[in-house]
Amino acid sequence: MNLLSRPLTLRRLLALLVTGSACVLSCADAVQASARAPTTDREITTEVWQRMERAAQRGEADAQYRLGAAYLEGLGVKPDPKKAVEWYRKAARNGSASAEAALGLLYTIGQGVERDFRQAFEWSRRSAEHGDPLGEWSLGVLFAHGLGVKQNDEQAARWYRKAAEAGQLEAQHSLARLYVKGRGVESDPAAATSWYRKAAEQGYGPSQFRLGIAYVKGEGVPQDYAQAAFWLQKAAEAGDPFAQSDLAVLYAEGKGVTRDPARAVSWWQKAAEQGELKAQDNLGAAYESGQGVPQDAKLAAEWYRKAADHGYPPAARHLAYLYEEGKGIPRDPAEAAHWYRKAAEMGDTVSERELGRLYRSGEGVNANLGEAEAWLEKAARQGDPEAREELSLLGKAGKPSASDR
Repeated sequence: MNLLSRPLTLRRLLALLVTGSACVLSCADAVQASARAPTTDREITTEVWQRMERAAQRGEADAQYRLGAAYLEGLGVKPDPKKAVEWYRKAARNGSASAEAALGLLYTIGQGVERDFRQAFEWSRRSAEHGDPLGEWSLGVLFAHGLGVKQNDEQAARWYRKAAEAGQLEAQHSLARLYVKGRGVESDPAAATSWYRKAAEQGYGPSQFRLGIAYVKGEGVPQDYAQAAFWLQKAAEAGDPFAQSDLAVLYAEGKGVTRDPARAVSWWQKAAEQGELKAQDNLGAAYESGQGVPQDAKLAAEWYRKAADHGYPPAARHLAYLYEEGKGIPRDPAEAAHWYRKAAEMGDTVSERELGRLYRSGEGVNANLGEAEAWLEKAARQGDPEAREELSLLGKAGKPSASDR
């Protein structure tokens, strides 16, 4: 029966929750949680299945709950979320707090039932009041995001803490996030790091990633790149693309680890193939410079484009530069201007300056001194010294800018 143990079933439900577009966790955490969803093949013998089914038919809540889990995960039977819900309901009626928690999650993500946050709240509340840690965490999520109930950070923190103190990993992580943001609790980086550590030490990937970043930034702990690399490595090896990307940076810069450009590229490659935009941009830069891989401007352009197409400003700027110089792709000033504009409109300071320079010279765009001045002033206001120099070439040095008039 241990093949249908509660942790495995709940782990799948949690993965469904964070990948089911319920908008209850950040994008980063959603990717991280889905990366750690269980994939180990498990089987149930015919004898075990029949014994469990007979117990469920007799009204035994634990067997009904396990039968629901089997239908949800496809263990010994074809996956059938609707049948899973039927058995979870029966178990819940017979007092199973675990089944109540499962129903709360299924109503949140809309699996086996229509998505219904009011129902999600009601089942999660029942489970939480019966002391189930997953139900407590789920209730905290609903309060934190105002799903099926009025948004209330204090209540979210209350229920997260109950679950966290019972050892529920996701709750420990969620409580840490509240301490980082100062929502429902006083902002306390040290407390956040402490909760991240509790979950990280139990193998929870998102917390391993966040703990690694805390050591990189020195938030709640003394800055320690070796510790950062240690925790990022754990999350990276579990498939977390954000951890892979940031671990690669440490290898590229030799912080906390021996500098190793080839290993940096290897981790960027893993992250880039999962769609991590910063990694795609950094991988492009590695190919452009020949750091850790043979220099290949064409491949650099391909990786820059992948990230630029998804709205990553630095990659759009780097792609613009390749078009401007004709590196790896045919020289095309108009395309360069197009990508500089894309990045500039997203607030990239260097691209604002470069677009202003193109408008001043008329390369790739029709010369327009008014546009040149406007873009250069944007960059100059953000402290770009080269933009100030470009403004002086327009005869604006020492004169009030448009924004000061």
